[in-house]
Amino acid sequence: MNKKHIVLAALLSATSLATSAAEAPKLSLHRNNIKVWTYQTENNPVFQYKAETTFDVPLERAVAVVLDVERTPQWVPYVAKAQLLSRDEKKGEFTLYMLLDFPFPLKDRDVVIKGKMIKNADGSISIKNSTVKNSYPEQPDVIRLTQYTGDWTFQRLANNRVKVMTSGYADPAGSIPLSFVNMFVQQQPYQMLMKMKKEIYNPLYAQPKLPDILK
Repeated sequence: MNKKHIVLAALLSATSLATSAAEAPKLSLHRNNIKVWTYQTENNPVFQYKAETTFDVPLERAVAVVLDVERTPQWVPYVAKAQLLSRDEKKGEFTLYMLLDFPFPLKDRDVVIKGKMIKNADGSISIKNSTVKNSYPEQPDVIRLTQYTGDWTFQRLANNRVKVMTSGYADPAGSIPLSFVNMFVQQQPYQMLMKMKKEIYNPLYAQPKLPDILK
C-alpha cells in the first residue's frame, strides 16, 4: 500500500467532527514549536484553522519563501503545481494558480487565487489570499475551488527571529468525505510549517529581496 493510500485510509476512518453551532478555536496540535487551532463557524461543518510557529531567521527571509510561488510544491503538502499568473508590485497584488493532488479515489482540485501584500503599521507583513474568478482554463476531472481564503502574517521578534502565523478555510467542493476534509485541515498546516522549517534555510533566500511595498 503506497503512502497516499495509507493517508486516505487513515483519513476516511476518522469520525466526523461536524457541529452546527459556532465554537471557539481549539488547540488541535502542539508539536515541534508549532501550534494549530481549528474551529467551526455556525452552520458550516468544515473546519477552519489558525497555526503559528517561530523561525530563527530575519522576517524578510520567511516572507520570501511564501512569495516564491514556483517553489510552493516543494513545501506545501498536496500542491502539485503553483504558477504565478500576474504580479503588480506597486499595488502589492498578484494572481496565482494552484493544482492540488488529492489521494485516489478523490478527484484533484485546482484554484485561482488573488493575493494582497501589506506592510502593517506595526512593522509586520501580511499576505491575504482568496479565490477569484479567472479565465484560466479548467481541466477535465479536476474540480475548481470557488471558496478559499488563506492569510499569512509575519511579526519580527528580533533581528533573526520571526513569528509566522497562517490561517485559512476552503470549501473542497464535489463529493468528498467530511472526515477527510476536517482531518486535512488539522494536519496540513502542521505539515506545511514543518516543511517550511527546512525550506527557509535554502540558500536561495540568503539575501531576500522583497517588493518595495513591503520595505
